[in-house]
Amino acid sequence: MLNRFVTNPEKVISSNLILYVFAMDIGDSSLCPIGILGEGSFGQVFLCRSNSIDHNYVCVKRIVIRKAKSEVRMLMDEIYIISQLKHPSIIRFIRSFVFEGTVNIVMEFASKGTLRDIINANCNRRPAVAKQIFKSFIYEILLGLEYLHIRHIIHKDLKPENILVDNGNNFKIADFGISTIHSSNKQGKGLIGTFLYMAPEIMKGERYEFKSDVWSLGCILYEMCYGLSPFQHAKNVDDLKCLILTSHYKSSINTMSNYYGTEWCCLCKKMLIYNPRKRVSLYNIVTFSAKIAVSYYNNYFKYMYITS
Repeated sequence: MLNRFVTNPEKVISSNLILYVFAMDIGDSSLCPIGILGEGSFGQVFLCRSNSIDHNYVCVKRIVIRKAKSEVRMLMDEIYIISQLKHPSIIRFIRSFVFEGTVNIVMEFASKGTLRDIINANCNRRPAVAKQIFKSFIYEILLGLEYLHIRHIIHKDLKPENILVDNGNNFKIADFGISTIHSSNKQGKGLIGTFLYMAPEIMKGERYEFKSDVWSLGCILYEMCYGLSPFQHAKNVDDLKCLILTSHYKSSINTMSNYYGTEWCCLCKKMLIYNPRKRVSLYNIVTFSAKIAVSYYNNYFKYMYITS
């Protein structure tokens, strides 16, 4: 596996892997594959050197089509969603192409890994993620989520693995494989996502809401502070439902004020409210206090938005 925490990715790839990957025809002559970033049931993610002037390195998510009827529509939805998104807190879509029974999505390469890597590296410390890094994270991800929700997109699978870190230490939301465009005529249902970050309404088989992403963000916030999930002892969905209903995690959140401040301690509790109608909204997070609002809008106005 490639070490993601380097500015020159090619230096840490073994010679065998270089030979194996260089021998591949990835299906686009402008891309030279130099390593494998990850693998899963969907296929592989490659690190590639790009001949394009704009992109030194890119990652290519290669998805093997096995069941055309069920998979092609989902891939079309994913590509459509990410192709419409241009925001500093969203991983950038570059292009897509089809090659030998695979769909390939070319995206910007985030060279410093994921939020999961940061948490795992410091899981025995309190807080697991230092306050200064947390402050950078929370405002950038709030801006990204606001951008998505204004465009009626629910991410559905927000978790540390899907938050990437680029070379400038900026946090970016990635992986829109199960996201949906929300409208009054299209109510998403079904048990989809990663269950430790799954909102209660989803586990109950009810409709997805924008506040379902807020629940996931609350789980991430807890984990950034304590180094583990509030529901780490859940072995299955039934266990998880029980832990959520007993609200056992709320007492432990109180010490978060020692690390991230009283405001974020209080907001974490409000994000992890069982009833989505009583759960805090993104707008109410941003306007919770003057201090948070000023910090949020300072970040909002400093961005140079991507226009091409």
